[in-house]
Amino acid sequence: MKGLILKDLYLLKGLGKQFGLVFGFLFLWSIMMKSFSFMILYCVIMCGSIVMSTMSYDESVSFNRFALTMPVNIKMLVRAKYVLILLILLAVSGIGALLNFSLPFFWSADGGAFEWSGIAAAVAVFMVTNAISLPVMFKGGVEKARYVYILCMFLVGGGVAGIAYLIEKMGISMQLEEMLSEVSISIIFIVIAVVSMLISYFVSVKVAGRKEW
Repeated sequence: MKGLILKDLYLLKGLGKQFGLVFGFLFLWSIMMKSFSFMILYCVIMCGSIVMSTMSYDESVSFNRFALTMPVNIKMLVRAKYVLILLILLAVSGIGALLNFSLPFFWSADGGAFEWSGIAAAVAVFMVTNAISLPVMFKGGVEKARYVYILCMFLVGGGVAGIAYLIEKMGISMQLEEMLSEVSISIIFIVIAVVSMLISYFVSVKVAGRKEW
């Protein structure tokens, strides 16, 4: 499986200049706006399209059909994509943490901060969205998965925003802040993300196993 992951990383290396330009623009924009929030959220959202781009390359050359002629099985192919998502997610989270720690070097610490619970919530939304779209990718291909991914981003993101708005309107947010610390809220979001991806993995393995490659 290591070779499958390295293959995807080499594919992403070819797109490194494009991602580097986008990242540089977002970094300068964040400095001007005195907030890294948008940059972190954008990077989290972009992760899903990155993984689908690797699958698009695989489909264009029928790589999965070729890989199955070697000592590679369906579980390994599926697992490699999920590990790739995890690696990208860890990289983005690490960048987010680094930017949060570097805030005082750019402006006063009382402005532009991005709460850890906010990062955890964004990651959870990203993971749940991918948990839904990845099985579709293995069953119907990348193009269908992209539409599902975009739709899920609107539905899941809108649902989270709507629930947060209702909680604030009902005055429950203050009670939750008193009962739960920021660390506890972050842990809840992380658990949601992990559980959703575990379920998605087993569904993807089952779906991919039934497909004729």
